[in-house]
Amino acid sequence: VGEDATLGELLVEVERRLADLPLPEGYTRYDGGASDALAKGRNTSMILIVLALFLVLVVMAVQYESLRNPLIILASVPFTIIGVAMAISYNELPLSMPLWLGVIMLSGIVVNNAIVLVEYIEIAREQGVAKLDAIIEAGRMRLRPILMTSITTVVGMLPLALGLGEGSELLEPLALTMVWGLSFSTLVSLIMVPALYRMLAWRDRPARTLDASADAP
Repeated sequence: VGEDATLGELLVEVERRLADLPLPEGYTRYDGGASDALAKGRNTSMILIVLALFLVLVVMAVQYESLRNPLIILASVPFTIIGVAMAISYNELPLSMPLWLGVIMLSGIVVNNAIVLVEYIEIAREQGVAKLDAIIEAGRMRLRPILMTSITTVVGMLPLALGLGEGSELLEPLALTMVWGLSFSTLVSLIMVPALYRMLAWRDRPARTLDASADAP
């Protein structure tokens, strides 16, 4: 193991070497200390992620008075996992607490981006705009705010992701998770959320085109 090995990598190597270690009769081996804390941290992080997504679903279901829009919004979250998996694979990151914290933060940003899109579509449809026109207009009007939010977050995380500065290796997994996950999920969500909305929102309101609504007195 190299000098720059992380705690997770060291623990994996220790487990590998101890696996075949013969023990005297009457002796047993158990995990403790940092290894036990890391395992508990992983379990806690998974519980927090599930709880956070559940609370977001409940709040949005109450707000929209249906499950359709909340499910469309939360459908963008799995794409963050793809980006995170790419970060873990490419950078060989251990499953540490900073990484799980990055996943929680990342999920919040992705959900917020999806809410911005869906909410604009809903407002346009309440004004009588046809569903397809509302989706196109939402994509056009909300593209810049969503991209700016994602780009500023990614740029802000780059110094940590690149390991610049002393002690940055502690938060490097968090930063890499944010950079990879947000870069991937933002591009996919901008296409996937409107497409899902068009498929699932089959009931259309009385429609008029955007031009007609603009010319109305």
